[in-house]
Amino acid sequence: MLWKFLDSELEAFAVDFPELPETALAMAPVADFRHELLEEERGETEKMAEARQLGFSSGRYCAHLVQAMLGLKVQAIGRADRAPVWPDHSMGSITHSATIAAALASTHFRSVGIDIEQTGRVEDKLHRMLFTEAEQARLKSHGFDAATVVFSAKEAGYKSIYPLAQTYIGFQQAEIRLEPDSRSFTIDYIGEHVPNRVLNSGRGYWREHAGHVMTVFVIS
Repeated sequence: MLWKFLDSELEAFAVDFPELPETALAMAPVADFRHELLEEERGETEKMAEARQLGFSSGRYCAHLVQAMLGLKVQAIGRADRAPVWPDHSMGSITHSATIAAALASTHFRSVGIDIEQTGRVEDKLHRMLFTEAEQARLKSHGFDAATVVFSAKEAGYKSIYPLAQTYIGFQQAEIRLEPDSRSFTIDYIGEHVPNRVLNSGRGYWREHAGHVMTVFVIS
């Protein structure tokens, strides 16, 4: 696993992270990286609000960094149905909160997903909408902010499966099983769209730092 941090404060996200072959992750504080965008990407920002432009440009800059880290030509990351579209020969994913942006790319895995969330953002009143009954029961057994971890894990899983199956998954169609000792997780797809079942073969990991949860999910 190759890492690049534009702020040393973010380096703790990499502590004890498993080795993922031919895979790179870059993180940066959300800032104005519009000058780093490629021409095709600049056009995407024209109708965005200022804050959205900062998050977008920070995420795209991280995407350029991981392309370079993997020895790939730095190319624009397009958009289709509001999802990033990566060039051939790599699979990638982009995420950002209000303050942290990150991108993950791999030339080894069939697909990857990354998500970052501020801790404490998943309120109790949202649990019935976001989590299955089994997940809600398991949340109570954990001594940490499991709700944010599970929500973020679903987001990372969705990002990994969409390029393969081209179908969105409802929150009640994917069930997360956390393994706290290794800070890893698996996803059980419980919907009816057969191509989405490849989620069951993937593996995810999470780390908590700087008031955030970061999740990564990879499909071989």
